[in-house]
Amino acid sequence: MASTTCGWCGRLAHMRPVGGAEVVPDQDSRLNVGFEAYQCANCRRLVLAYGWTDFKRTSDWDDAPSDLWDHPQAQQPRWLPPAKSNRTFPDVPAAIESLAIEAHDCLSIKADRAAVALARAVVEASAKEKGVTRGSLIAKIDELHQIGLLRGHIKEAAHEVRFGGNEVAHGDLTPVDHEAAEEILTLMDEVLNDLFQSPARVARARQRRLERSQASPAPVNTTAPEGQPST
Repeated sequence: MASTTCGWCGRLAHMRPVGGAEVVPDQDSRLNVGFEAYQCANCRRLVLAYGWTDFKRTSDWDDAPSDLWDHPQAQQPRWLPPAKSNRTFPDVPAAIESLAIEAHDCLSIKADRAAVALARAVVEASAKEKGVTRGSLIAKIDELHQIGLLRGHIKEAAHEVRFGGNEVAHGDLTPVDHEAAEEILTLMDEVLNDLFQSPARVARARQRRLERSQASPAPVNTTAPEGQPST
């Protein structure tokens, strides 16, 4: 295992094995579960990698590669503690930012349906924060566009988030692959950018310009009075 994001320190770091792998039966699967402890090269704390494998017992490990997860019979591991996304949305209201961060944290551990459902909640909560409270989410998104808060293509991004969230929320058990979930959260981020973050950046830039203008010294009049040489 070369490196991964540490669930303790949040850094992408090399993980050094500190013990042998163990493979035990999984009662809920036809496969078995492999476990191996590692130490983060950055914070020195221990993390646990686990994943499902076709190995039947620990003794099958004897002729395997030095790293369980490099073996073709082993799936890529998950990690405990799981690595969080470390995403922040500083210009988004705190309650909505919390939802968006939680969506990205779900995505980071491949809880893809949970991530998509939260993304839909982020879009609806954002509309309400902007005073658009009546009607379905379809109507709310369209109204945000009509009043100039969402650009045309970002309106369509919001609808794509809505579609994805609906597939999960309606209980049809529609599978959501990780790549699709990543795309939906990227679109959610675009919606947050249009509604909150981009306007905040523009406001800060305008304020800095006004402060520079007020702090600038008054221009010096270099025009000499009539009959006197100019300086």
